[in-house]
Amino acid sequence: MKSTSQDRLELALQASNEGVWDWYVGEDPIYYSERVLGFLGHEAETAPNIITKAKDYFHEDDLPDFEHALQNSLADAGEDILASECRYRHPDGSWHWLRIRGIAVRDAQKKTTRMVGSIIDISQRKTAEIALEEERYRLRELIENIPVNVYYKDEESRFVMANTSIAKRFGAQSGQDLVGKTDHDFFGKTHADTARADEIRIMQLREPQINTIQRETWEGKEDTWVEITKLPWLDRKGNLLGTFGITSDITSLVKTQRMLTSVAEELQKRNVAFEEELQLAREIQQALLPQSLDGLVLRGHDREVTFGCRYSPASEMAGDFVEVMPISQDCIGIFVCDVMGHGVRASLVVSMLRGLMEKERDSATSPEWFLYGINEGLVSIFERASVTLFATAIYCVINLKDGTLNYSCAGHPAPITVKSGESRQLSPGNGNGKPNPALGLISKATYSAQSVSLDDTDRVLIFTDGLHEVEDAAGEEMGIERIIATMGASGNDDLETCLDTLLDQARRHAADGQFGDDVCLFAMDVSAGA
Repeated sequence: MKSTSQDRLELALQASNEGVWDWYVGEDPIYYSERVLGFLGHEAETAPNIITKAKDYFHEDDLPDFEHALQNSLADAGEDILASECRYRHPDGSWHWLRIRGIAVRDAQKKTTRMVGSIIDISQRKTAEIALEEERYRLRELIENIPVNVYYKDEESRFVMANTSIAKRFGAQSGQDLVGKTDHDFFGKTHADTARADEIRIMQLREPQINTIQRETWEGKEDTWVEITKLPWLDRKGNLLGTFGITSDITSLVKTQRMLTSVAEELQKRNVAFEEELQLAREIQQALLPQSLDGLVLRGHDREVTFGCRYSPASEMAGDFVEVMPISQDCIGIFVCDVMGHGVRASLVVSMLRGLMEKERDSATSPEWFLYGINEGLVSIFERASVTLFATAIYCVINLKDGTLNYSCAGHPAPITVKSGESRQLSPGNGNGKPNPALGLISKATYSAQSVSLDDTDRVLIFTDGLHEVEDAAGEEMGIERIIATMGASGNDDLETCLDTLLDQARRHAADGQFGDDVCLFAMDVSAGA
């Protein structure tokens, strides 16, 4: 009959879902309980000695840890306890996580003669732990790489955790450098005291502070502006630990808004003498109308690009314009734009766009970011003015060094290219059939760019919709397909003749021989350099 102690042991092992193993050191046979045999997927007669043959059954990544623990237990002056977690290859080919525990039985000379222990399958727990660790890793990666400041502070407003973004903003290498410090270590006293008071209120009332714009005063640095969100930091039981928050630097936005406010105030003053200023606007726009680009040539890197332009405004205050932006000796930017409508509003938007283009010159080599910056400025202006306007545009960068034509369209017709007499229209969007939005409609809109090798084109045409939307007496538009066909047919003509042919064709199609909208054409020929 089993002893009470044996009964208790078996019941305890059964309750814990563990099994027993027993091995005499130096011998191959090993005893496994039924529970362990179930974990291993073997019968007693076929079960291997996973202690002595660990290399054959344990995952190579876990083997060093197990062998170290085993050797430590077998050593005369080693640890009595063997503890290891290993992946075991089951006979069905799958990996099972096993937690192996053992105790060394030593003789009078302290030599280990026997080891007895338990084994339990911990696959479910390990799977959950790995999944949790992966989730934590992904969350940490997000926090570390998003371009906003993320932080946690204790009840004394000392940093407990901070991401790399805020660390660099404070002049530190990593978030760990901020731990234990407070805003008083970085900001001027006035701002630091205000931040501390806000955090005390948040902790006392347990109410968040959402999307608040604050001015930051620094020690020895210019003031900055941020949009902050702070919340009370509670543990899972609701106990207060401190505060946490997200901060976004909006200094450039505030400066832009101030600049736009100044522009708006100036425009308001000019409304007092509207007629006089209107005449001035007409004169200024006439001065800014594109001059002839005949003869303009860009040479370099065994290539030569010649340019041509045609401009036919429908009124004195037109909304179409083209701008050529020299970027470097072998790189040039072309901006063609079509502002909604005509008259004073369209001409004012043209002026705003020219100003925004100057502001975005730092991104002039990247069409998608160039349009993004202009769109953000235009949306801000329109929102302040409570008007709904938009402009379509295309921005191209010709880079002779790279041999590329990079472009991005904002609701604008894509360029038409000609190669060896074959003409086609390029994609206006990001390759999935969706066009980029026009400028001035959607804040934070993203723009994709496309790239064309200069080796794959002989001629490129950029145009505004006044060309293909011209209607005949029956109300039928000329259409882009006719423009594509004309471009292909005039491949042997020089650039200026090609442009004149397009305008003549459109006028002949028009019911009254006149354009009902502004028309702007910009073309370029690509050839081998002399």
